[in-house]
Amino acid sequence: ERYFSRNPDYWPIFRDPGLSHILHYTKEPRTNLEQLENYPDQEKLLDRINTDSDIPESCRFPDSKSIDPLLLFAGSLSKQWNNPASVENVVTMPSDPALYGSMLAMLVNPNLVCSEYSIMANKLEKLVIRRIAKLAGYDPDCAGGLFTQGGTFCNLYGYLFGLRKVIPESESLGFDSINNYRFICSQGGHYSNYTTLSVMGANIAEKNIRIKLDSANRMDLADLEEQLSACYLLGCKVPTIMLTMGTTDSFGIDRVKPVYDLVDRLHKKFYAKLPKLNANSGSGEDRRLVKPHIHVDSAIGWAILFFLDYDFKNNPLFINARTLENLSQYVDLFKELKYADSFSVDFHKWGYVPYTSSLVMVKDDSSFRALEHDPEYYSYFDRSEMVHTHLQSTVEASRGGAGIFGAYSALQYLGIEGFQMLIAHTLQNSAYFRHEIENAPGAALLTQYNYGPSVTFRLFDPDRIPDAKKEWDFESNEYVRTMGQSRIKSNSDYHRSVFERRGKQHLYTSWIEFAAHTKYDEEGKFIRVPGEKAVFFNPLTSYQDIDAFIRILHGNE
Repeated sequence: ERYFSRNPDYWPIFRDPGLSHILHYTKEPRTNLEQLENYPDQEKLLDRINTDSDIPESCRFPDSKSIDPLLLFAGSLSKQWNNPASVENVVTMPSDPALYGSMLAMLVNPNLVCSEYSIMANKLEKLVIRRIAKLAGYDPDCAGGLFTQGGTFCNLYGYLFGLRKVIPESESLGFDSINNYRFICSQGGHYSNYTTLSVMGANIAEKNIRIKLDSANRMDLADLEEQLSACYLLGCKVPTIMLTMGTTDSFGIDRVKPVYDLVDRLHKKFYAKLPKLNANSGSGEDRRLVKPHIHVDSAIGWAILFFLDYDFKNNPLFINARTLENLSQYVDLFKELKYADSFSVDFHKWGYVPYTSSLVMVKDDSSFRALEHDPEYYSYFDRSEMVHTHLQSTVEASRGGAGIFGAYSALQYLGIEGFQMLIAHTLQNSAYFRHEIENAPGAALLTQYNYGPSVTFRLFDPDRIPDAKKEWDFESNEYVRTMGQSRIKSNSDYHRSVFERRGKQHLYTSWIEFAAHTKYDEEGKFIRVPGEKAVFFNPLTSYQDIDAFIRILHGNE
């Protein structure tokens, strides 16, 4: 009521005529088609928005009673994230305080490219960074970070930190400076694990090692050790190991401390007794001794950090027993995040802040020095300003302040307790949904060991397959036999037809082509298995919404 109701008594900005119009129209949950069909003059406005190409010749004076109709039309018919049925992906409605904070930033329009253009906004960014550092277990006085344009850019920074530290000459020579290198990431990681390497100019076909997954969709540590050991044996440089804590579809959580320990152990084993390449040159550090940079893509899962100091014994928020147990397990895993050299935070996901609000955190702020370019490039700016920001180290240059102000406002008004309430509510919904799927005919969960907000499942024809869980067990352990592959396809066709026939009813789930995978064969190959996904970030979704969806799970009541 206080943080997601858009109530003008709490947040007067919602009395604005334009905002009020959109909020009034989107207050009642509707499907996308229903939104369009119920909008006044929708045919005329739809034609205009699809065909208009002319800029008005003359000025138009503002009038609160005649706001531009296309502005209102586009706003009213954008994605309705405040619909309790909206559980398609890791997106949710922003909170009222975060909206308010973001609007304040847009009003004053700071540019974080340098402190002269941002002044106090620059200090607010550093304040938020200190708070997240402390929350994660970093030293707030040593840690650093910057707000950037989404989780993909956070991962780009994660790769760049490692590249510039391990292969510093790449800053000016690129990948021509060295041929023998490998980046490492997980087969279950976000697609930006690969696209960012492509943007950097890396040879992702030959210079990227994708580590296998275990049964919980985590990076297989045995395979990682084998691959990393092979790199060291061949004298191959490894700039970055990209981990994920909260994969998009299954909320798989990679372990950080074992990877940290593995890197340390293998470096001592292979490099400690080697003579320095530059021992007689006095030219500085031997780059063979620089460990891989460990970056964690925690863009989704970072919000679990709010529970690191929760009193699980007394349970002051009365979280139900199943969710409490799951949270306790996740807290143990996220306590390891402090061992990462850097990690991603998407406030616009589980932080309930408007797009975009992403933060890349580093354990040691000096890591940004590895990214610095020649100060001669920055002749537009006063040299004295460069020491106050990461101007020489950023990819973007201009950076807006809306994400910072939104994140600060959400943290300030909701506090740790408010975020704990939100996260517990969403996890209780996902636990309830998971329980209902487990007990529904013709349905099987695809991620038995993941208890986060994302739930992936697969449907089977109850008339043909009496035991869905047994059928999924067969599929997940199948690879080579042609009969098994055709059987997987037949089951996938059934589920896809149900998904399309059911349409957008009660819960807006999504279809994903890589919901799970079969076992690996001797060559490390596998089959991607499609399925359906629901992500319970939405604070307005209730058990009643879930019950209604379960009743039509196979497309009919």
